[in-house]
Amino acid sequence: MELYKFLQQQGFGSRKTCRSMIEQGLIEFGGQTIVDINWPVPTGSGEQWRVDGEAWIPVEMPIYIALYKPANHETSHSPMHYPSVFSLLPPQFVQMGITAVGRLDADTTGLLLLTTDGQFVHRLTSPRHHVPKRYRVLLKHPLDEEQIGRLRAGVLLKDEDQPVLADAVEPVDSHILNLTISEGRYHQVKRMIAAAGNRVVGLHRESVGTLELGSLEPGQWRFLTQEERKLLGF
Repeated sequence: MELYKFLQQQGFGSRKTCRSMIEQGLIEFGGQTIVDINWPVPTGSGEQWRVDGEAWIPVEMPIYIALYKPANHETSHSPMHYPSVFSLLPPQFVQMGITAVGRLDADTTGLLLLTTDGQFVHRLTSPRHHVPKRYRVLLKHPLDEEQIGRLRAGVLLKDEDQPVLADAVEPVDSHILNLTISEGRYHQVKRMIAAAGNRVVGLHRESVGTLELGSLEPGQWRFLTQEERKLLGF
């Protein structure tokens, strides 16, 4: 791949910006300044790069990330009321076309996957693949057996024709419930709980498929390993 295209792919800006960086002598490889915009980038270049005097390691494409989404962040590139979850990532990732795998509401916390791979998004969000997502739900009112039975039997959401069933319903205590679903309808967990006769006051996503938050803290992120992607079916 030509150097200017490589820099553009890595999120350094437009084609014009990347060409200008090269022509200004801001790109070094193996101790040599590269001024040819069409210089062929070698594979496996690793830690031999410097950009504007600073060491730089290229990001392997496509990108697959696990993020612990904190509260009061919007899953949007154009947030309206709170900061964007994308503000928690390196700025060049946005230029590289990273997007969220599904959405979490601004007040919902927990595991959010992000990627530059459209097929990965489809694999994890398509209803026909039945990828389970487990949520820890904090309820306003005490949980009773009737509500649990409704969730397990299926509840009819407002403006829906067919009942929606949970994959798993696991009471934790009188006000906490673990709920697993494999669909991704709009506000689905909150609407299911409302249809069952209760109300959500706190929502936290613990896992997507086999992937859990692990040691991540709110606002932290990490790259997925090859094994984790394999276990997610990708």
